[in-house]
Amino acid sequence: MNTSEQLEEYFRKFPGIGGRQAKRFVYFLLKERNGFTKEMAELLIALKKDSAQCAECFRFFQNDAGKKICPVCEKPAGTEGTLLLVEKDMDLETVQKSGAYEGRYFILGGVIPILEKDPTEKIRIKELIARIERDGTAGILKETILAFSLTAEGDNTAQYVRKTLEPLSTKYGFKISTLGRGFSTGLELEYSDADTLGNALKNRN
Repeated sequence: MNTSEQLEEYFRKFPGIGGRQAKRFVYFLLKERNGFTKEMAELLIALKKDSAQCAECFRFFQNDAGKKICPVCEKPAGTEGTLLLVEKDMDLETVQKSGAYEGRYFILGGVIPILEKDPTEKIRIKELIARIERDGTAGILKETILAFSLTAEGDNTAQYVRKTLEPLSTKYGFKISTLGRGFSTGLELEYSDADTLGNALKNRN
């Protein structure tokens, strides 16, 4: 496998990128000036160096001060009693930009495929349980909101997480809710608009 083919394989690992698009990226880089590819390589290295993963919600954030907690978790807006569970960083950003939610977040890191034999390998369920045990013991947690895409895998994840959290809900007295009407079947959270998110959160059940 030559250099171009190896690079194609890397691009195909990006979400939503197929073979044809990966090849286009390679040809684009080949025709660009050398300075462009050098700058891009430097930025990729700097991205990993300058970023950190929040110890609370697990989102990636620009970290120049060596902090372990991101700004969202450091100074949560609105109520601290709600915890919104989302699949990925982009979902968190989408909800934040919508202005429809003011509370705390937790990123599961993925969804559970149908017939998955070991769900714990696909999402941060152990970390979530630890977070809820901590907040439940402190008497902070009032509600967890399952905000996943309305896809087959999103539904499967919601069912698994709900079943896992139900004993903790009984133990600590918090509510488990899901996004309500306004969020269309098949829609990924990342691509929803502010009004849709607002309605779904308002009508959660």
